Amino acid sequence: MKTQKSMLSKGVLLLAMSCATFSGAIANEEQYLNNDPININGYVQEEAVVTDAELENVKGELRKQKTAIVVNKEKKKKYNQLSKSTEKLADVTEEMIEERKESRESIDKFNKKIDCLMAEGFKEGCEEYVKAPKEDIVVVTQAAPVVVAPIETAPKSTFGSSVKVLPYTGLTTFMSENEDLEAGLVGGLRVESNINSRFSVGIGFNYTTFKTEDFGGSNYISNNYAPYYNSYYNGRDIEYKNMNFDMYAKYFLVENNMFRPYLGAGLGYNRTTMEYSNNDAASSSYNGQYYGYQFGTEEVKSSNVNIELMLGSEVKFTESFGANLELSYLRGIGSNISSENGMNSYQAPDQRRLEDLSGELGEANIVSLFVGLLVEF
Repeated sequence: MKTQKSMLSKGVLLLAMSCATFSGAIANEEQYLNNDPININGYVQEEAVVTDAELENVKGELRKQKTAIVVNKEKKKKYNQLSKSTEKLADVTEEMIEERKESRESIDKFNKKIDCLMAEGFKEGCEEYVKAPKEDIVVVTQAAPVVVAPIETAPKSTFGSSVKVLPYTGLTTFMSENEDLEAGLVGGLRVESNINSRFSVGIGFNYTTFKTEDFGGSNYISNNYAPYYNSYYNGRDIEYKNMNFDMYAKYFLVENNMFRPYLGAGLGYNRTTMEYSNNDAASSSYNGQYYGYQFGTEEVKSSNVNIELMLGSEVKFTESFGANLELSYLRGIGSNISSENGMNSYQAPDQRRLEDLSGELGEANIVSLFVGLLVEF
């Protein structure tokens, strides 16, 4: 009986222990089930995100805008590259067009030249490649195409197409072995016409006058006719008058310009008159005695031919109006063509001095500086 109770007690104790063990196991299992799950990499899984439709729409819009920002930045970069590429393309295209134009012009010029050279006889419009024949056309026949040999043509004359009128004035100096005189009044007029663009010819008239003192008059003072010469002790004034007619030609160094420098040469005819300003006649008689000398009506008229060299320039202000500046050198050639004396030098010693001065001035070097107007028709 006691043995059965003891066995029963052990059985109950064993059953109680088993129940306790099973309850602990169940408690531990529940504890593990209630813990946070672990992902395969050993990390704790994040808590589930709470969201709704509106929040998801906002998140979607943010993603779109971030994407658009990246795309637009890339577009900006590409547009900048496209702009630079377009500018470069424009430059290259412009250069290509110019090269193509020059190439076409060269080809057209070459074709025209070949056409002109192969033409039989002279062809209109081929002056650049084959000059127009003056008389006959020389044709050289070979295996190559027919070529017209160029023949020089005379320059076209434009004589009379324009007429210039040039009034002028200036200063003139007479330089001889014994004299150096300045002219008081110098004036003239020229009329000229062009032959071509570089040559012109013309005719001119020049008038010159001056006064100088006859210092040699005092050499004839003597007691016999001193009463007459006392008033002319310093010498009487001599008047010089000259008219010059000339023909000339000019060569212009440039054809058409505002300034047209030129060289010129001419041949002239001079008519000169010399006399004393005081022409009161008197004789050398004194105290009723006549000594055979007369004074007061002395005069010399002479003619000679001269050559003239010119250096000057025209200055055009408008098409038909301008100015002219010129340096001129003139000298007589040969002796006087003719001479008229107002008195016999034996009867009037002053007459001899006029003749000597006239001859010296006729062979003097005459230098003039002229300035004038230019009117072209």
